[in-house]
Amino acid sequence: MRYLIGLLSLIIIYLISGCETGVEDSPLPGILRITLQSDPSDTMLIERSDTFTVNQTYPALFMIKIFQGRVYKESNLAVLYRTTEDYRQEDALYNILELDSLGGYKQFTIFESYIPPGDYDSVEFGVNAASDYKLTIISLSGKIFENPVVLPPGEKLLVFFPQSFRVEENRVTQIDVQIGPFKSIKRYRDVYHFYRQMEITGVQYF
Repeated sequence: MRYLIGLLSLIIIYLISGCETGVEDSPLPGILRITLQSDPSDTMLIERSDTFTVNQTYPALFMIKIFQGRVYKESNLAVLYRTTEDYRQEDALYNILELDSLGGYKQFTIFESYIPPGDYDSVEFGVNAASDYKLTIISLSGKIFENPVVLPPGEKLLVFFPQSFRVEENRVTQIDVQIGPFKSIKRYRDVYHFYRQMEITGVQYF
């Protein structure tokens, strides 16, 4: 009797394992990477009688804060993190006047996150001047200028980019964002207003 029960159990297990459940496997995520780099042509600021230029001889500081990254697929959204190992959104600071080893503006990876595959239609993230740092630039005559940078009154913290792109399983989608560091600022009394002249310059698939 025990032998018969055991045999019946094996038959049932075999039949169940051979049946289709009708439920498809969940797709694997892809990786969305967003980079930020200053406009290579935007390297000079003329302020009254002084000229400022960004190069290896005259280093400069313009710290901005990036935060709250999201991408949208119609009314659905996916949250972005700084790296694929992060599980919590955190603010990050970047000097957008920092130069790389070749003397051009450094490119930063501001988000690199796993998200569900599919077609998306927009990107959004927060951009602000870092309040603990001043814009620090050195004129060709050697004069050092340090001024606070703030958003204009009423300006929203989040910047929205309409952009169609896709994310595929086990692949990387890279969105390149460019900012004009000096085109983005305008002097107002003793501070600069930060107008955030930014655009998406390309979408790459790897």
